Amino acid sequence: MSAPVHPYSDYGVALRTLRSGRNMLGVLLFVCVMLQIFGFFMMRFTTQPYIGSQIVAQQYPSRSRIHHAVPGRIHVARVGDEGKMTPSRQVVENYMPRKWSAILQQSRRLNLRRQWKIAYYLAVPVTQLLGVLASASQAVLIFVTLLVMLVSGAPGIAHVTRSFFWSVVLLFIVIPWQYVLPGFPIPGILYGWHELIRTLDLSFLPAPGHGIPAAQRALIVARYVMWPVVGLVVMLVTAERFRAGTRLAIGHPLQSLLAKNRPSVSSAGTHDALKAELRI
Repeated sequence: MSAPVHPYSDYGVALRTLRSGRNMLGVLLFVCVMLQIFGFFMMRFTTQPYIGSQIVAQQYPSRSRIHHAVPGRIHVARVGDEGKMTPSRQVVENYMPRKWSAILQQSRRLNLRRQWKIAYYLAVPVTQLLGVLASASQAVLIFVTLLVMLVSGAPGIAHVTRSFFWSVVLLFIVIPWQYVLPGFPIPGILYGWHELIRTLDLSFLPAPGHGIPAAQRALIVARYVMWPVVGLVVMLVTAERFRAGTRLAIGHPLQSLLAKNRPSVSSAGTHDALKAELRI
């Protein structure tokens, strides 16, 4: 078995630096995934983010009239609280009258508090971007660690190879395929702001808390909770395999010195030495 590298040699310093970098990236990815899970729980299962702590669907406009101001164009006009007609706003061009109900359905929104909406609008893309970058950078660092261990002849290569395999699997499930390849059947564990809003609209707009079947609610929980939990498990396996490999590769200074000074005597040499001692 090969001896571990000295912690303060060139190979040892390189491996310790790579280990520290991978640990920081692993913690960053873990925090991003946990923040997204916590954010979904707050938006889906609590009433704090909503005005008046009540989940209701706001209709925009409150009272609408659809009329043709110009042939081929549809306008939606609002009636204000004072009963006066507010200026009409063009919604979409070249829609046929059969599309009017779809236009009004798209105008329904949940009554989110402004502070929560701004915070989520900024936090969700940041966690998604940092999570993807951390996962990709972690796979690169593990691959570089594997190369350094192969060159130095340090032990623990099998563990780091397994860690690299799981880091590639983790990168695959972290990438937001729903945005990279629209229509891809497997989404990434990190969701986006617009995806979260569409899910909440689907959950609450038809009838608050009871607008969709139980099976579809279970699919939503699986998408936003169970799927990220699977990512966390893969993340922990990756970290554990990497820790085991680098622990074998980077030995204690005394362990390295003892391994270098230990005489390597073959069995035949040992037998000859014993015969010489007996003759004496």
